[in-house]
Amino acid sequence: MYYRKPTLKNLSQGARLEYVRRLRHMNEDDVAEYFGFGGMYPRKTFKSYETNYREPSKERLKDIAELYEVSINAIKKYDFSNPIDVIYNLMWLEEEFPYYEINFDCNSYNKTEYNEIVIKTIKEWQQMKEKRENSEISDDEYLEWKLNFEIEKKLY
Repeated sequence: MYYRKPTLKNLSQGARLEYVRRLRHMNEDDVAEYFGFGGMYPRKTFKSYETNYREPSKERLKDIAELYEVSINAIKKYDFSNPIDVIYNLMWLEEEFPYYEINFDCNSYNKTEYNEIVIKTIKEWQQMKEKRENSEISDDEYLEWKLNFEIEKKLY
């Protein structure tokens, strides 16, 4: 049997939810059954999340992250005024454009606690990219690392 990794349609929350669902080999009926959605169209609620028509509540998002076995940060809606969310978004961008390069001048930052955590995060991400490029970890292991990566919570 041949497995093909799903394609990320765009970087929206809905597209990321759909991508991870497909990555986990689930269909809309599986998710509707898991959450106990009933009625005539049990998939409708979740489909509205994946099409960005509705945004899941924080509690529902936690449940989805648990079902998909990912960090909530991988599937939450991003606030682009927050550099941490920008980093998570850039990690997703890599799914659309593998092996793209971003250069950060880590020496130009002010030495605040927040910036030190951002720099540490970028360096850790770079180390994981290098492990993937050197075949120390597989593409799948790298993706799982990104889906479960947690930036220090004290920042937000």
